[in-house]
Amino acid sequence: MKRGIAKIFCIIGISIFLHTVYSALQHRKYLRLTDQPFEGVPFDIVVECIISLFLFAWGIINSQFLIPIKASTHLAKKSFDSYDYRPNFTVFNHRGKYLYEILNK
Repeated sequence: MKRGIAKIFCIIGISIFLHTVYSALQHRKYLRLTDQPFEGVPFDIVVECIISLFLFAWGIINSQFLIPIKASTHLAKKSFDSYDYRPNFTVFNHRGKYLYEILNK
């Protein structure tokens, strides 16, 4: 039952967001026709967008399709030294040998 309600909230959130996009486009079109400058999106469109975001987020979170990420099973098999081992960053042509020659003169 909870999954069905969550899906309904996702669909409602997406449809409200699409209506928000359509309203914003219509507002821009209206401003162009009346030769008014664009100073931003009206407050009601912003509120509608925020409501659609929360409805969609609530639907996704409560849909129970999210799987927890457990890194402990992968990390338990490795030693701590293996995390710091990066052979691609090993450089043998550096100034250490020249400093050694200067310091031992």
